[in-house]
Amino acid sequence: MECTLQKMVCLMLVHVIMVFCITAFISAFALKDHRHRKILVGSVGLVASVAMYGSPLVVVKQVIQTKSVEFMPFYLSFFSFLASSLWMAYGLVGRDLFLASPNLVGCPLGVLQLVLYCMYRKEVIKEEANKADLEKNGVRVKFQEPMIICSCINGRK
Repeated sequence: MECTLQKMVCLMLVHVIMVFCITAFISAFALKDHRHRKILVGSVGLVASVAMYGSPLVVVKQVIQTKSVEFMPFYLSFFSFLASSLWMAYGLVGRDLFLASPNLVGCPLGVLQLVLYCMYRKEVIKEEANKADLEKNGVRVKFQEPMIICSCINGRK
């Protein structure tokens, strides 16, 4: 299983490096003026940015089916939305289409992730004791009841 995962990661890395090298080669040797270089590199960056903002949405189906946000980290969704919003504003103010357009896609995707998180988060999570916590220095420790942790973001109990 681990070997297959390593092969997948290596294969993906090879593809990313190939796209970078092809883009750099075409930009440096085939395109002579700055305008066409900017369009090529901007388009490749645009596709990569949209893929980056959309990648956490792979777990959306799982979140909806299980009604749990266990596999969708809140901070990743929140900061993805925040970064996308700020870059979108900067791109719109600077009238840079290559900067604003992927973030025009990233903002609604970030909002969707945050809405899903708010809909399916659990109010109270029970944290079970770990076996490593039950034994210290070879001496058995008395088992305690599970701790109850409130995961409320807005301070409600």
